[in-house]
Amino acid sequence: MVKWISVFLITLGSLSLFGQSANQAHSLRLKADKSYDRKNYSKAEEDYRRATIVEEDEKGTFNLGNAIFNQSRYEEAARQYERAAELLPGNEKSKAYYNLGNAHFLNNKYEEAVEAYKKSLRVNPNDLDAKQNLMMALQQQNLQEQQQQQQQDQQEQDENNEDQQDQEQQQQQQQDQQQQQQDQNQDGEEQQQEQLEQKLSKEQAMQLLEIIEEEDKKVQEKIRRQQAGEKKQSKDW
Repeated sequence: MVKWISVFLITLGSLSLFGQSANQAHSLRLKADKSYDRKNYSKAEEDYRRATIVEEDEKGTFNLGNAIFNQSRYEEAARQYERAAELLPGNEKSKAYYNLGNAHFLNNKYEEAVEAYKKSLRVNPNDLDAKQNLMMALQQQNLQEQQQQQQQDQQEQDENNEDQQDQEQQQQQQQDQQQQQQDQNQDGEEQQQEQLEQKLSKEQAMQLLEIIEEEDKKVQEKIRRQQAGEKKQSKDW
């Protein structure tokens, strides 16, 4: 997806216009170009960085982004492309924005990728690659938004389920408390019933004892009467 990754080359004829620093930066960029062509991106990155420190150059900055990009460090590459877009003139900016879109795309930042491709097309509306990648980024952005919405819906559903579970637990606790209270009330009633039954049994026993005593008195009285009658009859004889 990376477009225009071939590095810029600076002609040796321009060296007379610069001082020692420019000469040193140019030499470092040449070394970096060779390393880049050999796909030794880490060495190319090192030399591009050194050249940029000596003298910041729009082409060197852009190619530093490419070297970092090819090491799959897309966030860092994006920063270099943004800086290159500031430095590059006119239509050349479209290349930096295009690669910036690629870096964001591969970093799963589809919204940022869409904006970068749009900027590239504003500079160069005829870039078919940028149009194709913009369509891909839009599709991925829509898919990502749908997934995020699904995750949000699922999270809300989980929260609702948790709330429902909490309510059910509270209801169950209330029911348990009510059942416990009913059991306690029932135990109290049973205990009162037992006490009442015990009390009635005692009263009944006392009544029965009184009845027995009364009957015993009646029997004793009857016996005394009989004995008195017998004595009277014997006297009359």
